[in-house]
Amino acid sequence: MKGVSRLLITITVIISFLFLPSHFTSASSLSSFSTSLDSEAYVVVDANSGEKLIGKNADMVMYPASITKIVTAIMAIETLDLDETVTISEEAVNADGTRVYLLENEEVTVQQLLYGLMVSSGNDAAIALAEHMAGSVEAFSKDMNEFAKKHVGTSSTHFTNPHGLFNDEHVTTASDMAKISAYAMKNTSFRDLVATESYEWIGEGWETTLYNHHPLLRQLETVIGIKNGYVEKSGFTLVTAAEKDDTEVIVVTLNSATSDLGRRDTERLLDYSFKHYETQWVSFEDSLITPGFIYPEKVGVTTFKNEPISYDVSNNGFLRIYGSGNRLLGLNSLDPIEIESKEMLEKETLPSERGKLATFLSFDWVFVTGFLFV
Repeated sequence: MKGVSRLLITITVIISFLFLPSHFTSASSLSSFSTSLDSEAYVVVDANSGEKLIGKNADMVMYPASITKIVTAIMAIETLDLDETVTISEEAVNADGTRVYLLENEEVTVQQLLYGLMVSSGNDAAIALAEHMAGSVEAFSKDMNEFAKKHVGTSSTHFTNPHGLFNDEHVTTASDMAKISAYAMKNTSFRDLVATESYEWIGEGWETTLYNHHPLLRQLETVIGIKNGYVEKSGFTLVTAAEKDDTEVIVVTLNSATSDLGRRDTERLLDYSFKHYETQWVSFEDSLITPGFIYPEKVGVTTFKNEPISYDVSNNGFLRIYGSGNRLLGLNSLDPIEIESKEMLEKETLPSERGKLATFLSFDWVFVTGFLFV
């Protein structure tokens, strides 16, 4: 019953704040900005808080093309030893589209295949990794869908292959790809991979320098990855991670008419986002902590640029974070610290820690900011 009660409280909180009046960028201002962009769909997300800043058709189901490889890469990194070897199959060798020219029965490390996948967008590398992880492309596609839905929380994504070549049922949304990308960028190995500008490829069938296909990685200092894509039915697709000071954002653009237009849209979205918004981090001072509850070490919230923030904790464990004018930014019900007895507490707590009941753990947040979409 305790779990059910907490769930009902959370649902009530979410519903209560769904229709708060927005205090962010005016609709007319955002509409004017939106008309200057070419991409059919786009979204900008704060990578730390998960907050959507601005977007257009962000939940429209569309074709992703090679940004699909983001999922293949993060699944390989989380599942495999980077130094283990993969034996290349005939199916991988015969992949359509962009390749890194693998040979049948060639043995290549997972790490090298990942560079071939994400730096040079090799479809043969995608198939080789998929077969190594799941036995076949079909089986891996099922694993991709389970991963996206259960581990990341996507709602409108369905994959049929590990590389993004066109299939009418191979679809996603800008919002879902932003979620997937933010998830992947939390992995250090993935971050290093997608930040790679060039890689010396040495294989049995090909030796060359691979250059990252992302159009902004070498052009903008703030950009730290991650992947571009194109097939005729999808148009040009682009996912970009960028950071400035303590703020990191994910930009997704889908179905741009040309690569240059997708790049231009991304640059404008980055400029707009870093100009108007930032991530601020809340750390919890002992003097403001209500004892008896579990606190995170810190929490990132999305705010206007230089917006003052504050927080309080109610006696029943509700943590509330406010922006200017007491605008509610974040709300969470903290878990209580369960203590069996005073005697047990004394035994299990170091003398230097006694009386300090806050244990720092991570938890899920309900954000109630109300950024505008068109």
